[in-house]
Amino acid sequence: MQMRLLTWIKKHALFCLGTFLLLLLLAITFAGPYLPFVDRELTTITYILNEDKKPVIPPYPPSEEYIFGTDKSGRDLLSLIILGAKETILLVACITVLRYALAIPLSYLAHKKWMGTHLFLKWLNGLLSYIPTIIIVMLLAMLPPFLLSDYRPFFLLLIIALAEMPRAADMIKLEFDQISSKEYIYGGIAGGASPYRLFRIYYLPFLYSKLLVNMVTDLGKVMFLLGQLGFAGIFISQDFVQSMSGDWQLVNKSISWPMMMIKAFEDIRGPIWIPFFSAFAMTYAILTFNIFADGLKSFFTRKIRYI
Repeated sequence: MQMRLLTWIKKHALFCLGTFLLLLLLAITFAGPYLPFVDRELTTITYILNEDKKPVIPPYPPSEEYIFGTDKSGRDLLSLIILGAKETILLVACITVLRYALAIPLSYLAHKKWMGTHLFLKWLNGLLSYIPTIIIVMLLAMLPPFLLSDYRPFFLLLIIALAEMPRAADMIKLEFDQISSKEYIYGGIAGGASPYRLFRIYYLPFLYSKLLVNMVTDLGKVMFLLGQLGFAGIFISQDFVQSMSGDWQLVNKSISWPMMMIKAFEDIRGPIWIPFFSAFAMTYAILTFNIFADGLKSFFTRKIRYI
């Protein structure tokens, strides 16, 4: 039994590694906040006294008391990363699910060439392929109707999802085109199956594995995009408030990982541990999603060959 298990693990090494990394990420995300060393209140520290009894203001570098150091508000950076993991992962998952929830029906309509949707998808995909996704999101996110709206988080989620939706839809359309030449599709058409029944019973079951691989891959892409937006100072949950001096400023209320990248240029010449550990957390998540996606692809490929 043990030999069979070891042989299976060796055969699916990439899948097992990706699964382990993903389980570790999920454990940190959902069980991490309950660890005894995590400060769930994110207590701020105004100052501490050094050996000479002189006050020293934050941020504080990594030490025995603060393993990852603190941010500029004096909050424990390790606790901040662990508590912010849930918000970050949920944002990434929501954007990815929304993207494919829109891409799948559009790709099927484009495959059927319904009312010129195939031409619209080709034009839209060609147009957006010339413009970097980060530029599209930044331009739309800073428009006054979205910037000042009470529903800004929902609009920004939709913008990020739509920015890469044509690419995903075009990729799925190619899969629909390949499946449509299979004999069982002709059998369904000859049997009088409606377009919806063809889509639900004859197409989708053969796309689940590829859709899952593509969605997991896109989780990493969305995480990278959120990191870029954080570097540019754009976040999902921002408020436009008036400061004491009378000018208007964007105030971030999020504790997600990209939030810690907002002053990366300044922090590189000072408290470099702030952007470093947030970037490390995002890099780990991106690598986890990519390795798990490659492992899933290899696993499904071997399974199909076996069948």
